[in-house]
Amino acid sequence: MKISGIKISQAEARRAALMSQGLLHKNPFGLGLSAVHQTIAQLGYIQIDTISVVERAHHHVLHSRIDNYHPDMLHQLQSQEHRLFEYWSHAAAYLPMDDYRFYLPVMKGYKDKKKVDLKWRKEVLARIKSEGPLQSRDFENLPGKKSDGWWDWKPAKMAMESLFLAGELLIKERRGFQKVFDLPENVIPDNVDKRWPSLEERGQFYIRNMLNAHGIATARQIAYNRAIVRRLSGHNIQVDIDRELRNMVEEGEVVQMYLGEELVYCLADTLPLLSKKMGTKRIRFLSPFDNLVINRQRLTDIFNFDYLIECYVPSKKRKFGYFTLPMLYGDKLIGRIDCKADRKNATLQVHNIWLEEKTSLSDRLISALNRGLIEYSRKLNCDKITLSQTDNPKLKKALHFS
Repeated sequence: MKISGIKISQAEARRAALMSQGLLHKNPFGLGLSAVHQTIAQLGYIQIDTISVVERAHHHVLHSRIDNYHPDMLHQLQSQEHRLFEYWSHAAAYLPMDDYRFYLPVMKGYKDKKKVDLKWRKEVLARIKSEGPLQSRDFENLPGKKSDGWWDWKPAKMAMESLFLAGELLIKERRGFQKVFDLPENVIPDNVDKRWPSLEERGQFYIRNMLNAHGIATARQIAYNRAIVRRLSGHNIQVDIDRELRNMVEEGEVVQMYLGEELVYCLADTLPLLSKKMGTKRIRFLSPFDNLVINRQRLTDIFNFDYLIECYVPSKKRKFGYFTLPMLYGDKLIGRIDCKADRKNATLQVHNIWLEEKTSLSDRLISALNRGLIEYSRKLNCDKITLSQTDNPKLKKALHFS
């Protein structure tokens, strides 16, 4: 196949991805509350996840990019400043409030497809209008089917979740990890644009959102995180993306190029990032749900890193560990670590570390790994680090945590 046009190397693709993701330099979005908001605006979303072997995904992603991040910052941006809202993107996620209108078609698609029990809908909405924000447990004393587990939710809880997905309720905040629901008009600031987006606006939003967050992407990858749009609305968004890509290339906002034989796209403003220097290398331990690694095929294509989170794999079939984290060193994913935060004993338990075959074990890497583990443990409020094993005896002998 003959390739003509701009060509991008894999190293340049990695650099563009990492710069866009805020993972190439220290605190690229600054520090504090404003950095949390800017990070989420840049990434487009951060996934909410309940698994807390090390740290819940939404906190982990922010810790990886903001040295002084604290969970209270996320809570403040959602519940007090209303600059974030929760909804489904790739999965359950925190999203910039400025993007709210682009999720209206998904909400309508859910509402049209899923019918909420009218009795419970009326009951839930009436009580929230009268009493203010409520949790599902505030309905526990009402008559209804007894729940035997999370798969057998009470009718009120099912109604609240359905009303949320239909856009008739929003999550005002979380107390602990429990959702507190309120009416949209009490959560969305008056200055937020709530106009229904046209198909052209939606296509452009998906493109800008993806390319801004990931640097480069194929047309198919741009649609990857939007699978729920097709599922709930029944609309083939790939058509919108392909059409708007052609328009944005013609207008000069988007540039098309080739990564190997694959046609990829980037924003014209991203081109200068391709030659950006990396600066000092540091080790980062990424969440399995980090925005950089969530598309496993893309991860293989750009980073040559074959990754699978194995907590959903039967123990006998696991190649690595229950909850392994990719290790980023400079612009390369050099291995994975299986670890757990033992909060009761303030200890980061490192069960094993595996380096990729192509990773050379240098003194500089060992030093970076030592520093990285110490920094990581402190972010997790762990005072000690224990190492059970590693398949590399030289590495085990060289690691020391003090």
